[in-house]
Amino acid sequence: RKTSNKGKRGGGGSGGGGPKKGNSCHASSSSSSSSDPSTLIKGKVPDFDPDPASRINNAGNYPTLYTRYKSATRRFLDYMRTNVPNEIVGGYGDTVNFLLPAADWMRAHNHAIDPTIVRDLKLCIRMRRRVADSIFGGGDGGHKYFLEVLVFCWTVLRLLPVAEITSTKQSTREEDAGEEDTIHVNRFSAFDMEGEEEEEEEEDTDMFPTMVPRPQRVENSVTVEDLLTSDDRNDAILFLLTLDELMGIVACQYRVLASNVSSNQRQGINGSAMIENLLDATIAANFAMQSVQQLEMELHAQHDHLTTPCRLLATLVLPEITANVDAIVRQHGSKSCNRREIIVFLGDCMECCFHNQSDSWNRKDSIVSEFVAQYEVNATGSSELEQIFQGVLRMTLLEISMKPDVGVEKLREEVAQEMGKPHNSHSWLSRMEYIAGDRSIHHTVRILQLFAGVIDSCAPDKKLLFDPRRRGMFGNPLWAPGRSTKIRDMDELLMSRLLPDWANMCRHGIMGKIKLPRDSELCPFFVQLKSYVDNPRKPVTWSLAFGVHAALTSILEVKHGLPEITGTSKSVFDNYFAQAANAGKLSLNEKSSNINNSATWKHNLCMISFLENFGLPVYDNLALWNPLCAGTSISVLNFFGNIEGGCAIIDCQAQLRIMMYLYHGLVINGIIGEGDIPLLQILYNGFKKCKALWQGSLPKRGELAKRFWISFGMGLSDSKQMSESARLLARGGRLPLDGLFTQGVRLCRGRRMHPIDPAEILTSFRRVCERDFHDVVDKYHTPEQKKNSRGTEQYTVAVHTNDTLDHLEDEIQLHAVNFIPVSYYLEQFVCSISRVLGWEALLKSFKQDNNMDMRQGFAILFAQHILGALDFATDPLNHTFQNVPGLIALSPAPNIVAGTAAFLGSFFEPLPPQNVMWFQAVDSGDGTQVEVVR
Repeated sequence: RKTSNKGKRGGGGSGGGGPKKGNSCHASSSSSSSSDPSTLIKGKVPDFDPDPASRINNAGNYPTLYTRYKSATRRFLDYMRTNVPNEIVGGYGDTVNFLLPAADWMRAHNHAIDPTIVRDLKLCIRMRRRVADSIFGGGDGGHKYFLEVLVFCWTVLRLLPVAEITSTKQSTREEDAGEEDTIHVNRFSAFDMEGEEEEEEEEDTDMFPTMVPRPQRVENSVTVEDLLTSDDRNDAILFLLTLDELMGIVACQYRVLASNVSSNQRQGINGSAMIENLLDATIAANFAMQSVQQLEMELHAQHDHLTTPCRLLATLVLPEITANVDAIVRQHGSKSCNRREIIVFLGDCMECCFHNQSDSWNRKDSIVSEFVAQYEVNATGSSELEQIFQGVLRMTLLEISMKPDVGVEKLREEVAQEMGKPHNSHSWLSRMEYIAGDRSIHHTVRILQLFAGVIDSCAPDKKLLFDPRRRGMFGNPLWAPGRSTKIRDMDELLMSRLLPDWANMCRHGIMGKIKLPRDSELCPFFVQLKSYVDNPRKPVTWSLAFGVHAALTSILEVKHGLPEITGTSKSVFDNYFAQAANAGKLSLNEKSSNINNSATWKHNLCMISFLENFGLPVYDNLALWNPLCAGTSISVLNFFGNIEGGCAIIDCQAQLRIMMYLYHGLVINGIIGEGDIPLLQILYNGFKKCKALWQGSLPKRGELAKRFWISFGMGLSDSKQMSESARLLARGGRLPLDGLFTQGVRLCRGRRMHPIDPAEILTSFRRVCERDFHDVVDKYHTPEQKKNSRGTEQYTVAVHTNDTLDHLEDEIQLHAVNFIPVSYYLEQFVCSISRVLGWEALLKSFKQDNNMDMRQGFAILFAQHILGALDFATDPLNHTFQNVPGLIALSPAPNIVAGTAAFLGSFFEPLPPQNVMWFQAVDSGDGTQVEVVR
């Protein structure tokens, strides 16, 4: 952690699980319900386009840890077999042992080694070493032996000469990689190049020693294929280690949020300045959640028996029991049963403790008999399996116990006496700071699985309401922020306040009414909740548990700052819609504007306004405004509503284009200075990269009129004609005989303006909403850190997070602008300047004579005379209408540019910031904390 002057970015009894019947989770949480869920939605549901053709979702478009290191393992093994004479390795079959003579042969013949294979080998060692160093160890003897052999190969291959990679070989390798994973395109080539540059650096001698003894060959060693297909335990460990590190990234950002909230209070900075940090933390959490979802999908694809959390846990903690079941089936069964099928059975046994006993889908009474029948196990084996089942139930119940239960604690004492040492709960995932112990994520899984029974028992047309008579059933009802760092202390809060209202929102609220565009990118937590509520009988996923865990972590990490964060978040959210509603009312007073007849204005205003349903006060305050949910709602409002919808609204009458060309023209002519009008400067800085406005770099003097007409939808040739006409008029030429408008009307018919693409103006939008990271640069990891974390999900998330937060910091001023009232004020200025320059009557006649909108006529006068003067007049500030009698007679000010500039200042300078800025964006240099994700 470091400080920076660049901004405020953060880097039961023993027989079963769940409460007993008659004291069930159902009775405590769901039987009280309302018949009027309509109070949970406000307004008419607008037409959301869930999948516009221009929108590309790249969220999962990268290879995960599993595909990378598994593919690397296979490539290394294939290389070692195919680059050594068959008589050297042919006698070892498909066992790992062939690697030893292969490495010996390569050393003896000084074989030139493919450098890409060395990188593959290092990735294999790095991933397997992480597992070996974990609390679970490196797996069985076969996996440990494989790691020893790989390390030996490294000590040999690192000293061999490096072969040159021909273009043909490189092309073949790329084709092979493409065949392994056809959906993954390499959008992270920068990362790969960094890897190549770092190969000459000194390696970690603990992980990559320079010399080790040659391992003794193991007789009848496991085959390579069996080794890779039995890698489920290794992959499960890597999965959980990754979850822990990703949760650490999330927790870190919320600590920075709390720190800067406190700092802002001490310095007297407006509380809404915390919104940037809140968005930072939400972005980090969303990136992490999407990574977990991608990892979980890949884990299922690699190991189709690890499809539930309990099955994965069984793989980790029940290896001996797995072997016992295998022995029982072999001895007493008529059909064979492989290891994966046993893990499924044991995981499902474990899951019986995660359900309510009263859940109709709880298989506790049938799971053993079903397994016995499937594999035709005799009575003796059936009895032994029943004993194992009861033992697994007791073991699981002791692990995931909730509030103190006399029966469970008595059993714990008995087990402790048998073992001669204490038997603590939540001990399966030790040495994982953020998902183990008092923050055990499988405890969160159990809470969610219990509450799924509540959801299932409540009719879909009813609201879930907590029965206050059951207060304290799940734990301490007096939880308060800052008093505890244990997620387990929040069971009552989660069961009685958070989950009921999250379920109501997903059934009857905004998440139940719409499929929000970009929901996977902006609100993955809500998407996971919706799937959970819609399918309560399905096993809880790791992705959902991670999201709920992140929400609870956000509450814990902000500690005593929670009330300030929840209150400010709600205030900022409400302020946005208050400003928007005020702008809508004010727009009705501008009679010369056609904005309220604009389909773009009406549709997008309705769409954005509907997002207010994320903050309806019918929900529990903490369910809505805990840091993760508050940040999610504000992110949706900011990126989808204000930026994406707002980019259409702010230019619905071409008012932004007109204003930006006017401001730019005045600036390049030195008539006003950059920064003289702060609001316009924010817009100017924000839209400088907008191709729809500028078609490239900013126009120079002499290009204003032409580029304006191109942005207005006119073709290049016609735009040049209009610019030439403007030049002639500015230099004293006569107005064409056909009048002020004829040429413009003729050339403007059929024109089509290009809409503003928010991805062009805000890189943070492109990162967050389109998941486009093709130009990301890792500025923060040291070479050593890159080397140790390359190829891992946490490295990818860290780099993406750091880069996105950097851009958000640079662009926060534009994010803080409420595009709806700004659209109105820009529109009002255009209408007002028409009156100031005396053009209003002329434009009304234009509308009647040409059956065109007055704005079209204004654009002709604006481009040909105001921009024309700024383009071509010798002295633009003092330029007067020449040989344009119609305008001379109408204008009260002969100096058209001077009059326009003076009115521009008098119009915008008095505009109160609170009318257009929906939160305070703190300037860089405030010295608040920055958290770089490593």
